[in-house]
Amino acid sequence: MQNGMHNSDQIDVLIALHRIGPYHHARFCKAAESLNLAVVETRPCSAEYPWVEITAEAYPRHALTGQSAAEEDPPNHAIERQLHHLIDALKPKVIVSVGWADRAYQRLLIVATNRRIPVVIVSDSRWRDEARSRIKERIKRLLLRGYSAALVAGQESRSYLAALGFPPDSIFQPWDVVDERVFMADPSHTSGPSTAHPHFLCVSRFVAKKNHLGLLAAFASYRQQGGKWGLRLIGSGTLQAELEAAVANCALQGCVSILPFQQIDQLALSYQKASAFVLASSTDQWGLVVNEAMAAGLPVLVSGACGCAVDLVSHASTGWVFPPGDAAALTKLLHTAERQSEQERRLMVQAARARLQAFSLEAFAQGLQAAVAAAAENPRQDRLSCILARILSRR
Repeated sequence: MQNGMHNSDQIDVLIALHRIGPYHHARFCKAAESLNLAVVETRPCSAEYPWVEITAEAYPRHALTGQSAAEEDPPNHAIERQLHHLIDALKPKVIVSVGWADRAYQRLLIVATNRRIPVVIVSDSRWRDEARSRIKERIKRLLLRGYSAALVAGQESRSYLAALGFPPDSIFQPWDVVDERVFMADPSHTSGPSTAHPHFLCVSRFVAKKNHLGLLAAFASYRQQGGKWGLRLIGSGTLQAELEAAVANCALQGCVSILPFQQIDQLALSYQKASAFVLASSTDQWGLVVNEAMAAGLPVLVSGACGCAVDLVSHASTGWVFPPGDAAALTKLLHTAERQSEQERRLMVQAARARLQAFSLEAFAQGLQAAVAAAAENPRQDRLSCILARILSRR
């Protein structure tokens, strides 16, 4: 196991997740100001997001080894052996698991339960994310009995856990936050588009659920109806060739550009050059790019299928919300954004940034600290949950 061993006799919290990205790193650095924490990556070579490697050492970092593929966990015996070694060395008071569906997370629950260490579950899942099976939901309900507290994204993920029987007073938030300072480099951006070539910006993976084809259809209608702004898509994914073909088929080559995935510093500049932001997902547990765009001073047009829409976007106040799949509604809002006066834009951006205060790094650190404290004060270890985790992780 890769590691940088901690010199303290005991840490407050050990956090387990697939791989540390720049967003996680910013959160953990802030939390480390008040918590003695360490982090273990269960899939340190994951390429789901092509982030650059985090090198700054503001907290101890460790990584499981033995994976046969980048997007897989090590064998169970290797997971447990490494977790036991890590826990022996760090002696965490509480463990935070960023998910419950992977074998590594399930084996982590088993190890923690056997050692009587309370576990906090992190979740941004919502009831409407997918069709729900009674059997699967029953399994989740039983599995969750082994977790002592939860840290969630927002209202919908909070409601989902509560519906699964998780104690409401043991659920804290927020999880999905960004370092707003990275994106607020130009305060004057509240006064209007900062470029001679105004355009809408969409940042997301090129996968079906992000609904780029629906966005392109709405944008084509917008242009046919006299809209003047362009559209810039930034991301990577399996549907890139399909998107390029759709742009050609709609004769949008002159006003739509498709750019590759950008690291966070370059991405911040792309927000500063844009005029407004749009995310048209058909389903999206949160939509962290909306946090970024609001911090950058962009009016946002957000599909109501995004979890962040419930918490961050009050229609016509902090942004605009449109029904997923309603291209005509999105087309209308594209025109609305283009016609927005400087005063209207300024008021919207100010309201959006005020809303973001409940989803800041400081709010995350406070939420994590509260969840850790609740777990330590009221630990829940459930034998049935542990048995179920063992059965699920045999696959």
